[in-house]
Amino acid sequence: MRDLAVAAGVATLQDDAKTAAEKMIAAIRELNAKLGIPEKLVGIKKEDIPAMARLAAKEANPLYPVPKLFNAKELERFYYCVADWCDKR
Repeated sequence: MRDLAVAAGVATLQDDAKTAAEKMIAAIRELNAKLGIPEKLVGIKKEDIPAMARLAAKEANPLYPVPKLFNAKELERFYYCVADWCDKR
């Protein structure tokens, strides 16, 4: 994340990893706000989340270009948070 923040010009080589990551996250949030991209996804029904997580986990493929494939429980937690149901289950 530090390398990405430096390459994007939001951090310097003198920034430690934590500071650079925080700067990168802040820059992304600022850009999202400018573009009108919401912080949370609306319209996801709480009762649909377990099924969404199971289906997404079944579809996961180790060839996907992602750093980590989530299992159904991890996906469920992710969906609760992006739908703003995090810690409200």
